[in-house]
Amino acid sequence: MIAGWLAKIVIVIALLGLAAVELGSPLWTRAQLDGIAHDAADDAARVHSDTRDWAKARQAAEDRAKAEGVVITDFQTPQPTNQNKIHVTVSREARSYVLHKFGPTKDWYHVSVEATAQP
Repeated sequence: MIAGWLAKIVIVIALLGLAAVELGSPLWTRAQLDGIAHDAADDAARVHSDTRDWAKARQAAEDRAKAEGVVITDFQTPQPTNQNKIHVTVSREARSYVLHKFGPTKDWYHVSVEATAQP
């Protein structure tokens, strides 16, 4: 009798842990990406201020992103419409065991974050 209740408690705890990982993973990934995106944008702005070379600025952002294990999906240099700011967008797949396979929740696990910096 006690073993039955103990087994039920263990199963419930395991299911709650899985649910916490599945639902919390995109939020945790977004929090990580926010810092990485700002660091990459700041690196690009700093390199551009030093060298006045956009290619080197983009390379600095990509180096930061690569070191952190993320991908830069967009890098925009200042245009008159974006008020002289560098825009960097980084992305990463959030960890998932189940929900990334289903249509309604699949997009939750493709996490992208944009950051800006001024050279």
